[in-house]
Amino acid sequence: MSKRDFIYLFPLILVLCDAAVIFWACSIAYWLRFHSFIAEIIPITKGIPPYSLYMYSSLFVVAVFLLIGNILGLYSRSRPKLILDQFYVLFKVVTLTLFITGAFTFFYRETTYSRLTLVLLWFTCLGLVYMERIILTKLETFLMKKGIGAKRTIIVGSREMGGNLYDRLSGQPQMGYQIVKFICVNGEEKASNGWENLDYLPKIIEKERIDLVLVALPLAYHQKISEIILDCDHLNVEFQIAPDLLELMAVKAQIVSVDRTPFISLGRTPLEGWNRFVKRTFDLICSSLGLLILSPIFLIISLIIRVNSPGPAFYRQERLGRDGKKFLMIKFRSMYIDSEKDGPKNTSRQDPRRTKVGVILRRLSLDELPQLLNVFKGEMSLVGPRPERPIFVDKFREDIPRYFMRHKVKSGITGWAQVNGLRGDTSLEERTKYDLFYVENWSLGFDIKIILLTLRTLFRQKNAY
Repeated sequence: MSKRDFIYLFPLILVLCDAAVIFWACSIAYWLRFHSFIAEIIPITKGIPPYSLYMYSSLFVVAVFLLIGNILGLYSRSRPKLILDQFYVLFKVVTLTLFITGAFTFFYRETTYSRLTLVLLWFTCLGLVYMERIILTKLETFLMKKGIGAKRTIIVGSREMGGNLYDRLSGQPQMGYQIVKFICVNGEEKASNGWENLDYLPKIIEKERIDLVLVALPLAYHQKISEIILDCDHLNVEFQIAPDLLELMAVKAQIVSVDRTPFISLGRTPLEGWNRFVKRTFDLICSSLGLLILSPIFLIISLIIRVNSPGPAFYRQERLGRDGKKFLMIKFRSMYIDSEKDGPKNTSRQDPRRTKVGVILRRLSLDELPQLLNVFKGEMSLVGPRPERPIFVDKFREDIPRYFMRHKVKSGITGWAQVNGLRGDTSLEERTKYDLFYVENWSLGFDIKIILLTLRTLFRQKNAY
């Protein structure tokens, strides 16, 4: 078996392992309901059904799980590779599977199925399949590092777009890309044996046996790329092109009808109507619980700040939120009280304005915790584009097309750009692209994913200063 054949074999391994684990989960759910301490807590009123009945029924559960999993992309080549993404998809697959199974048992009257067993099956199935996926993902990552199943890939891009993509994919071999080289359009190299001119790309592809070329270039270079793709037509290589979101005015387009005349609608966001109410309810519940649970930590940090340097524990700064409305964002003070006597400016990596305690607070993002108060008051959200100061927004609007699109939603404590490493002294253009993607693709599940990613990367952020 060749290394590249493995990429087609692994989905079959996933199917077989998922099926086996679901059978196991059904057995455990049966045992928990009828032969464990649960049977003493919740008495069995209609007798213990035969084990064989539930095992035959598990065939139906497996079939439905595999069908829904295939529809939601659990077994495709482009299936989620990150553990957290897999959990989100598995949650949906398991929930839909058992919902359909429960509906089937309701109409199937030849025998009676325990509803509690279905509830237990939800927990056992989700937990066991998720653990199985973690193990298989680690196995796949190990094999990908060895080059088995990974696509030999070249990245062609600008210093910002291509460089950011190179850094992320190089650190995540489980994504299935073996980065052979990054060709920067200004001639800079991030891998050995480099060619500085795009004209040499066909020779590189042929020499390095490249499977995939990822192109992340501004719109001005796309004509050149089109010519190169034609030149590489005989090399049987795949090209994937990332559009320049700012230059292409990347907003999700929708077709709307005005008096039977179709129009392309740009600039809409899912955060309207009912979805806005759902997000506000989620923010209100989470911020209330956060303020209640973290109140002792608030007190401790406040005392430490007051002891470390003169001045108040909290710092309020004017920011722009949804629809350009101004509000006072609350933070723990991490700088000396006269830090802006020479005018406002962004924080730098070795900023002397920070206090000793402030360095630690900013490194761990603890200075952001008081913004839970802003969320509770409805001025901010848990997740959204980070709020900027009015003086900077005026400049950004002039320099970055579609920048103000970020303000169609509430600003957030964390955001899609931040969990992708774009905070601090990083490209504002790149951050705007991620913010626009969030604005156009919001869902409650997306918010939960960003919050979990924030917690996972809390102590590993390179640009937190």
